[in-house]
Amino acid sequence: MSVYKNRIDLHMHTSSSFDGNYSALQMTESAIANSVSTIAFTDHFDVDFYERHNLGVRQQTSYEDIMSVVESQSDKIRILRGIEMGQPTYDVELTEKSLARYEYDFVIGSIHNLREMPDFGDLDYKSMTEERIYELLGQYFDEMLLLAKWNGFDTLAHLTYPMRYIVQAGRDEIELSRFDGIVDEIFSTLIANGKALEINTSGLRQPIGKTMPTENYVRRYRELGGELLTLGSDAHFTEHVGAGIDEGYAIAERCGFEYVTYFENRKPIRVKIEK
Repeated sequence: MSVYKNRIDLHMHTSSSFDGNYSALQMTESAIANSVSTIAFTDHFDVDFYERHNLGVRQQTSYEDIMSVVESQSDKIRILRGIEMGQPTYDVELTEKSLARYEYDFVIGSIHNLREMPDFGDLDYKSMTEERIYELLGQYFDEMLLLAKWNGFDTLAHLTYPMRYIVQAGRDEIELSRFDGIVDEIFSTLIANGKALEINTSGLRQPIGKTMPTENYVRRYRELGGELLTLGSDAHFTEHVGAGIDEGYAIAERCGFEYVTYFENRKPIRVKIEK
């Protein structure tokens, strides 16, 4: 049973994503059953894998699927037209051309891999030296800062994403305090540009057992003046829609937030955190 009212889940994937499994209708029905009041479909658009993932076609099928549930289910739940732009700064021209194809409510910005490299989830951290892991993390945060400065999105997704896989590989000695300076710069850039930070709850159901970013970073974002906060389950299965959202709200409250945010027509709308 949910603890919080007006629950939002702004990060989920349909079968139009290369790693998705269910239609927008099936995901919507799950959201309604799980007392979620606002959802956004944000299928993957990893610009550096445009041809490999056939993204021109996938983007069209995703948008059409979203619009079908907007038309048939909007009397039951608020449904937002979204997209997750992965690695958008690796080809800004293609990214911006693709975003202009459709009218989106909400755009997620994320980094899943470094340039010319596989996803962080596909790297072998068990045999990697500590020095190499920190080198990759440094490059990751550099790319996240470039993404923040590009400013073509609405929320910055799953900061600390690589740690999901580093912890899974048993590398518990790796910690992120050495990157606190650049994280502050990322947060300050988001705040100056009026962009949101996402609490991604998918880590709560994975070996890392924590949100991305973790609570200490959400608190730091607030200390620096951050006000816009989104929540997303990053669901790829119907059973994960809304998963961890109550804990995301609790973290937001503990860190001093009174509101969470969703976006309509790329404009932020605040929702009071209430039990």
